[in-house]
Amino acid sequence: MLRARAPAKVNLVLQVGPLRPDGYHELSTLMVPLDLADVVLVRVRAGRRGPVSCRVPNRPELDGASNLAARAAEAFRRRFGLRDAIDLTVEKRIPVTAGLGGGSSDAAAVLRALARAYAVRDRAALADAALDVGSDVPFFLGRGPAWATGRGETLAPVDVPTLHLVLVYSTDPALAIRAGDAYRWLDATRHSPSPSDLALEAGVPPARFRPTMARNDLQGPCFERHPALRRWVERLVGEGATSAMMSGSGPTVFGIFRDAAAARRAARGALVAGAGIEVHVVRTLHRHPGVLRWKSPRSASSPSAKRSSRRT
Repeated sequence: MLRARAPAKVNLVLQVGPLRPDGYHELSTLMVPLDLADVVLVRVRAGRRGPVSCRVPNRPELDGASNLAARAAEAFRRRFGLRDAIDLTVEKRIPVTAGLGGGSSDAAAVLRALARAYAVRDRAALADAALDVGSDVPFFLGRGPAWATGRGETLAPVDVPTLHLVLVYSTDPALAIRAGDAYRWLDATRHSPSPSDLALEAGVPPARFRPTMARNDLQGPCFERHPALRRWVERLVGEGATSAMMSGSGPTVFGIFRDAAAARRAARGALVAGAGIEVHVVRTLHRHPGVLRWKSPRSASSPSAKRSSRRT
């Protein structure tokens, strides 16, 4: 059994280009992982044929084959001709349908764990399996902060200094936004942008993130339909954020603060000011977490385990 952390992400830049013949939009987005993460447990029953099972404790509506984690395991089995039974458990920490990439990150964590279990080192094949599951999944298989272009499959590393963020996620179902709706609303408000509007059209993407680059093309049409989200951005700026915006297709909004103490103060202010929200104080990561062998809490606390952990 293997254990992997599946980090959330925010889009520091999200530029949306024209609709492609395959039904996807051309994208130029800068994504960065966060220290807010789900935990994914992967158990491979080597040599025993069977299905992929997926369980999400306390969230039964996320159980089963439609979960992106389960779809990732099936994509891996197809890609590498496997029939072994695989059991998945996803411990959710990241809000669902929030623009934070939780489902895609869970899927990538499964692929990383299975690659370790089966000693798969073919990164191109893994990337193909990831793209079969979702456009954001290849990012979570990468090393860390990156520009993603095309559908999201072409990655270029970018230097992002450690940022301290406050995430505000509304738990009101009326504010939920499906990604397909967000892109459709954007298409309805404009003609296809010229290629020069895309950040990467000129060639090499910027190697380092600057706050002045922050942008989300989906934000305007989403705020028009959900003004409460705009008010939360304004609230974060009022609490001291150097900039604030929506992540991905929302509805989560986030503010960037000068340090952790300022972020914590702003989070307290947000909690006092609003009801029906989740507030998370997070920081950005420079690398995606790795995969570990799972140990039960009981074995980790046993006398033998404690003895083996002592320095010699």
